[in-house]
Amino acid sequence: MKEGLSGVCRRLTYGESSVTVTGGQHVYLENCRRILEYNDIRISVQMSDVQLHIWGRNLCADSLSPNTLTVYGEIQSMEWIRKGAGSNEAS
Repeated sequence: MKEGLSGVCRRLTYGESSVTVTGGQHVYLENCRRILEYNDIRISVQMSDVQLHIWGRNLCADSLSPNTLTVYGEIQSMEWIRKGAGSNEAS
């Protein structure tokens, strides 16, 4: 589903996190706060409202701006942990 201009503006204004996965080889993250762990099998990121753990092979990351991050490699699974809640996993 395509997001309209109002959705993009709301997300950027209120600092909501956005995660886009493409073809199991790219993960694009918006509103990242910091990288918690980085190696070739796991990248963990603190986002505005969750911690996101990306598992895979040959992972690497690139950032084009202070609040965005693109993770490349063979994405095998992702886990996010909301503040004050249990974990949710998507694979």
